[in-house]
Amino acid sequence: MKNISILLLGFWTFLATSCDKDEYLAPDKDKYVYDIPQTDLPIDAVVGAYYTNITSSSAWQKSGNKIYTGTPVLGEYLSASSDVLARQIDWADQAALDFFIFGWDGASADKTLVKTFQNARSVSQGKVRFILNYNTKHLKVTNDMPLQTEEKLETMIDEFTRTLVPLFKEDSYYKVEGKPVVLVTPANLSSSALNSIDYSLVIPALKEAMKKEGYELYVIGEFTTGWVAPVNYEQHQIASFDGVTLTDWSTNLYDRYYAFFSFTDLNWTNWRKTIAQWNTDFIPCIFPSYNDRVNSASSYKYTFGQEGVTSDYVHFCNVAKRNVGAQNIVLVNSWNNYQKGTNLEPTEENKSGFLTITKEQFKK
Repeated sequence: MKNISILLLGFWTFLATSCDKDEYLAPDKDKYVYDIPQTDLPIDAVVGAYYTNITSSSAWQKSGNKIYTGTPVLGEYLSASSDVLARQIDWADQAALDFFIFGWDGASADKTLVKTFQNARSVSQGKVRFILNYNTKHLKVTNDMPLQTEEKLETMIDEFTRTLVPLFKEDSYYKVEGKPVVLVTPANLSSSALNSIDYSLVIPALKEAMKKEGYELYVIGEFTTGWVAPVNYEQHQIASFDGVTLTDWSTNLYDRYYAFFSFTDLNWTNWRKTIAQWNTDFIPCIFPSYNDRVNSASSYKYTFGQEGVTSDYVHFCNVAKRNVGAQNIVLVNSWNNYQKGTNLEPTEENKSGFLTITKEQFKK
């Protein structure tokens, strides 16, 4: 990516044609388009990566056509394989990852992946751990039957008690200051389901129930989008959590693309400062590369970090370090999402370059 002077050309032209010459004052582009300096943290960051559970060959091929970018070193694999996970655990340790993030909606595939990972980690004596991203959609909450109702909330708490608490007891589950880390998604409720969850009621009730089981949780709310300011959300969607993260920073806008790092930096600074009033941590979420053109009809999905280019990832790491919250947590989206080309996992094109950068940028 490059900082180019034509970024705000359209805006300047508008001003020039709308105002008298004496009244015209161009915006200071240095406030919006600037280089990101190398930033060093005083201590190691905690780094986790979203893991895509690939359960079918349809994730790789559709009607005989390839639907992913890059060339995985492991080929077109299925995730719940001991050999695959053993190799991935080794790579994760090379990157000094602290944990994988496994999706959780109670499905058997989720449980199989966790069990296979635990076994593979035990055999390989790997260091990387895992956490769960709990998706509330499988609870089938609605505006008429919201999650905070007794029946739905009991279902959620019962699932945590019966299924998740045994996982918290394992060494393979990541904890911060002794607290099991759990993501809850989505924090950004759809416009048709704005009343389906009141997190100011749900999260305290969940934490109280888990405390009775002997665990104090660290709960991260996941916003499945980016580029939206916190003022656009209800307070309970942010303040109810210990931390929040926004996972998707892809763009099809020219200005955001060419000023991607400074625009993201400005956005994250706003988030970090705004949510600090509620003692909520901002948790940056970055990606090493991006390319979803294979699955998009639009040609305006801008890409970066492809075909061996790693400098963009270094810049994104530094944006994260400039905006990391009190717990020093940074998330990477993703470990192996090849359909969007955001994979940290080695490919024939990028080799282990992204692994090396992750360790160099976030660990002392």
